[in-house]
Amino acid sequence: MAILIIRYSLNVISFHLPFINTLLSGGSVYTRWDRDICPTSANFIYDGFVAGALYSHTGSGVNYLCLSKEPRWAKGSRTASDVGIIYGAEYETLLVNIWTNLHNNGVPCAACRSRGPTIMIPGRNICFEGWKLEYHGYLMTSYQSHAGSKEFICVDSDATVAEGSNSGNQEGALLFFVTAVCGSLKCPPYDGNKLITCAVCSQTK
Repeated sequence: MAILIIRYSLNVISFHLPFINTLLSGGSVYTRWDRDICPTSANFIYDGFVAGALYSHTGSGVNYLCLSKEPRWAKGSRTASDVGIIYGAEYETLLVNIWTNLHNNGVPCAACRSRGPTIMIPGRNICFEGWKLEYHGYLMTSYQSHAGSKEFICVDSDATVAEGSNSGNQEGALLFFVTAVCGSLKCPPYDGNKLITCAVCSQTK
């Protein structure tokens, strides 16, 4: 029994070691939405599929997740009747003038480790002085009138589709571009006809 406990403890430590090293080194872990690789300035941890609650459901989570491509299951037959449900995410880009080829396709993602603290800056596609660009793109979230609210995420400008996905309309957790509403937001500097950009930046030492 003692040997099994030691082996289990070593497995847990091994799994968490990259995150422990990140904390000790002052770096941080972030998700690169819509790419399954990390920038050259960051270390790759894992890649997967963007997922979340169904756009029309009012329950389950409000965040998008980067689900691993290599799931592992608990031993034994674990089942439940009352559950939360998670769906794959899809691009909703049919009625815009970019990324129309991605419409209804699945969305990839990657977990990346930077050398310094990271921040997502909405409304800019470049970093402030003292910060290094990890990637830039567009702010995306759920549709304004859908029942299921979602967080705002920064989707990489060099967008790709998830491995094995197709353009069939599966619905699920949907991603729409974001525009500003003038009045509540100051225009200028914002513009209600332009897509909100974003940047993920890491602090340089």
